[in-house]
This record gives sequence, C-alpha cells and structure tokens, in this order.
Amino acid sequence: MIARLAALSGMMLLLMSGLAVAETPPLDALVGRISMSLGGPTGGLAALDGFEAVELVFRRTVKDSHSRKKITADHRYVELGDQRRIDVRIIDGEGKDSAAVLSDTSWLIVEGGVHEVERSAIEAQMGEFDPRRLWSVPFALAAEGRQILQAASLEVTGQETDDAGREILVMVGRDEEGSETSRLEVDAKSYRPIRVQFVSSSGQVEYRYSDWRDVKDGLVVPFSREFLRNGSRVSRTDVTQFKLVEPKDRTRLFDREVTTLEPVPAPKGDVSHD
Repeated sequence: MIARLAALSGMMLLLMSGLAVAETPPLDALVGRISMSLGGPTGGLAALDGFEAVELVFRRTVKDSHSRKKITADHRYVELGDQRRIDVRIIDGEGKDSAAVLSDTSWLIVEGGVHEVERSAIEAQMGEFDPRRLWSVPFALAAEGRQILQAASLEVTGQETDDAGREILVMVGRDEEGSETSRLEVDAKSYRPIRVQFVSSSGQVEYRYSDWRDVKDGLVVPFSREFLRNGSRVSRTDVTQFKLVEPKDRTRLFDREVTTLEPVPAPKGDVSHD
C-alpha cells in the first residue's frame, strides 16, 4: 500500500513538473510575444517618429560622476519638427535652472541671460534627454526583438515570483565558461520587460522598467526607468506627462525675442526617489 502511494505521488510530481514546463513558452515564441507587447516592428520608435510634435515632462535623479552627489531636477523636452528645447529646473542638489534651444539658431538661457552656443553642444545635450534614448531598449526590442534576443543566445530558465509578487519569465545568456552575461526578465502576463541586464564596454549595465502605458496604438513605454552600472544606480527617471500634440506656448518656447525660462509642469503626487 505504501509503495503504491509512493508511486502515485511520484507520478503526480512528474505531471505537475510537466505542467510547469508547458506553461513556459519556448524562446522563439517568447521573443515574438515580447516584441508584439511593445508595439512590434511597426510600433515603438516607428510609431513615435510618425508624430511631428513631442512633449515629455519627467523628474530625474542622477548621481554626479565627479562629486557622487545626487541631483534631482524636473525636465520638459519639446520637439516640433526640427525645433527642440529642453528645460531643466533643479529640485534638489547643486545646479542652475536652464533651457537649451535648437531652432534656426541655438542658444542657452541661464541666470537671466541668453547666450549663443555652438549647435553641436546643444545637440549633444538634447541627445541625453531625447525620448528615443530614454526608451532605446524597449524600442529596440519592439523593432528587432527576435534578432537581438536570439543573437544573445538566451535560454528560458523558468518562471519566478519577484519581490513585488509578480510572476516573471527569466531568460539568461551565458558565455563558454557558463558565466551569466545577459539577463532578461519579463512580466509573465504582459510580456513587457521588468529588467534588462548585459555586459558592455563600461561594465555591467542594467535597466529596470515599470509603470508601462499604452500612449498610442503601437506606442507602449515605461513611465519609470532606472539605470544601473556595475550594480550602482546612476539615474532614475519618472515621466509625468507625455503628449504628442503641439504645445500652446510654442512662440514663447522658440521665438528668441520673447523666450524665457517657462515653468515646468509640476508632477502630481510624490515621484521623488532616494
């Protein structure tokens, strides 16, 4: 009788194990679902580039690379065709409120004055705050997820529960010695990334994403992003507004004769982070 119960228990364990494995999609199916959950090849960046106007408001906390002190600032990035502007308002830490503008000419507004600045310098600053850079990883996974993830030689290692109680699917890439070189964790229900980690020329790089939102058809982005290098958090960005229509204050933003340091919309609620 005992032997029969033991055999039955063993069969049940095997069946349960088989069910658990069956619930985890194979890599090929999984990477396809990840891409489509982010808008697919015709969504993501392709969808964003279909709009003439972009307005992005966010709060960002960064750790200064020299002093190692934290700086928190509210930002407003506006793009209208070839015109772009980024406003920065310091909330905590050292720094000066400013605005950098790219239009027919390029200039910087700081300390009550307007200063001519080399276009290349403004373009470099703009690149740091462009939504295409902020969401570069999700956009890449949407457009080329299958090629990127298969090239990384990832394997699905199973399903886990994270600290927030979410069920996540884990994919890991390893080198010839078996050491982990890349990791991708996605929500088991939505297939949207929670954590992306890989090794770059500057060391281990990690992105953490949350608060995913469907902004427009095919345009799916995380309103919260953390960036870590070698295990240390470099920055956290929390989006408070994302619009794809021309702002009403266009003239004051881009006409040098009347432009000023415009107020940046304050976040609703507390989005500050340690």
